[in-house]
Amino acid sequence: MQKQYLIKNWRCYRIVNGKIIPPRSCEINAVDHCNIACMDCNHASPTAKMKIANPDVVFRDLSILSLFYRPAVIKIIGGEPLLHPNMLALLKAIRRSSVSKHIILVTNGILLSQMKDEIWAEIDEIELSVYPQTEFLLTPHMAAIYQSAKLHQVALVKYYYENFRATFSTIGTTDHALTQRIYNACKLARLWGCHSVHEGYFFKCPQSIYIPNILDKAVSYDYREDGVKIISTPDFPDKLKEYLSSRKPLRACRYCLGSVGRLRVHVLAKTTGWESAHAVPTEELVDYDKLSRLENGKGASDINKIQYKSLKYFIHHTFCF
Repeated sequence: MQKQYLIKNWRCYRIVNGKIIPPRSCEINAVDHCNIACMDCNHASPTAKMKIANPDVVFRDLSILSLFYRPAVIKIIGGEPLLHPNMLALLKAIRRSSVSKHIILVTNGILLSQMKDEIWAEIDEIELSVYPQTEFLLTPHMAAIYQSAKLHQVALVKYYYENFRATFSTIGTTDHALTQRIYNACKLARLWGCHSVHEGYFFKCPQSIYIPNILDKAVSYDYREDGVKIISTPDFPDKLKEYLSSRKPLRACRYCLGSVGRLRVHVLAKTTGWESAHAVPTEELVDYDKLSRLENGKGASDINKIQYKSLKYFIHHTFCF
């Protein structure tokens, strides 16, 4: 009998007081573009066109979701979210939706020292992503950033990334068994629950939103095929649970490395460099040792994300993932 490649614990969601509770957070992509170009950005921002989330659409979508779905945290991400021209309106839209009480802003920090007080006042926590090539830009401003966080009682968690894992292959694979293995081992969609809400649709991972944009037009498709339309109907909760529980890979999974891409040193790249680095078959980008460990219920930790001591009473020095 063919071996079944499954992580031991399939943790997609739980039900509490009749509402779907994801393992971690739900994400809002404030913008698609960024002010830096990380080679292995898992939102493909180096190739993204300028695109901005509409606060009214975000409010509509989250308000409907709040009837059936309750994440502990809403993460505002990008691209670089501080490039959004009306971040205050976006934050207020999320608050008004009542989908979650806790908002985290995920930022590379380059624009953080310029963030206005009224925006600080709407945020509960900041996740600061620091890279070897950008650290020098942040160092002169860190004292002021810590002071602002303390003034507004915002938790500040600082992560340092020396390495990224490869996320995308624009060539992909025709090996359906390999695609299934990668999906079964995908911590983003299956364990962490990196859910995303984007322009009227719900997605189990942000990669499925962006993959069609990086493919050749001959094989590209409508990204909404991999999501669930957010609509206030009696059968929507069941559709959402079925979608989250599905063991069938998404269409995007053919071009995604999930949690098992090769570990690569973090670099910044031009668009042409990004494209050539990802025009490689999936088979050549898989970390097969990592895949095997996940299939055997091991390898929950990783070394691509180092968490520094946080402001206030939060976490200590530790390796994450």
